[in-house]
Amino acid sequence: MPGHEDFANLIPDVVGRFGLWPLGEPIPVTSGTLNWNFAVETDGGRKFVRRYRDDLLLDRIRGEHALVVWLADRGVPVPVPAQTPADESIIQMVGRWAVFDWVEGEVLPRGSLTPSQARTLGMAHGRIQSLLAGHPLSAGATMQMHWDKAESLALLQQVRTVAPRSGAETWVLGALAKQQALLEAMDVAPPKSFQSLPAQVLHGDFHDHQVLWEGDAIAAVADWELWHTDPRVWEVIRSLSFSQLLDTPLLEEYLAGYREHIQLSEAECRLGLKLWWQSRVVGLWAWSAYFLQGNTRVAKFLPAMAEELGRVADEAWKARIEERFVRAATG
Repeated sequence: MPGHEDFANLIPDVVGRFGLWPLGEPIPVTSGTLNWNFAVETDGGRKFVRRYRDDLLLDRIRGEHALVVWLADRGVPVPVPAQTPADESIIQMVGRWAVFDWVEGEVLPRGSLTPSQARTLGMAHGRIQSLLAGHPLSAGATMQMHWDKAESLALLQQVRTVAPRSGAETWVLGALAKQQALLEAMDVAPPKSFQSLPAQVLHGDFHDHQVLWEGDAIAAVADWELWHTDPRVWEVIRSLSFSQLLDTPLLEEYLAGYREHIQLSEAECRLGLKLWWQSRVVGLWAWSAYFLQGNTRVAKFLPAMAEELGRVADEAWKARIEERFVRAATG
């Protein structure tokens, strides 16, 4: 898989297309897992330069750029793509590129949010979802997720075949075996079972590490490339889980903030949690990306996935989280 060093020499030409002159060497921003990002000083200020992954369709990037402009026009702090003199936000030069203004802010270490910050994060999520419910693409939106138990089992078997040859550690092999056992035993509900969940345009990857902070205020919500339509409650649970807030006292703080903009129903909460638990067993993205596609940047997600499989197998734990989630989300 290519690294930042494969693209750094193109940065001067990229920013030049946007009418900028680089004033220093590009600095890789290594926190991402799908694209290649750089910070570069220019005569127009510090910029964030992104080289998109090759399998991301041009229409998807255009849709992302249109979406963040739409949100910025409504007061949401989001990085807006720069325009070339020809009014293009994307250039094609050994791949597709975009340039954004650099946002001064910090990504807080996971697990370090204060109660006030957790509430602010939930409030931002609720406001964004509330606004996006009025986006034209949310009209008549339906769930886009799909899955097939047999296909997941077949893919998992491929991963389990490759993992030992790749030198996977014992805990990884144990997690893969646990996921196979859970998946084989699960009565996987089809997508139509969840069609009643309210769906709309979503950020698609909202969680604490997509937010840049300036003190206790949010400076920007970044990384919109996974935007799509799906159930809103699924994204809320996903954010809580990825932000490691689902089983902490900050669950209630996050949802109190979210509830200032959106109040979920009990039925939506319970069905959304059922969808989330199932997605954790059926989904194989990180395993597949690491072992079958060679994306070593997703390695940081694997320990959390292994831990999560243990929790999903615990019915008492899930029941406890469900009751807390329902109480906090419904008010």
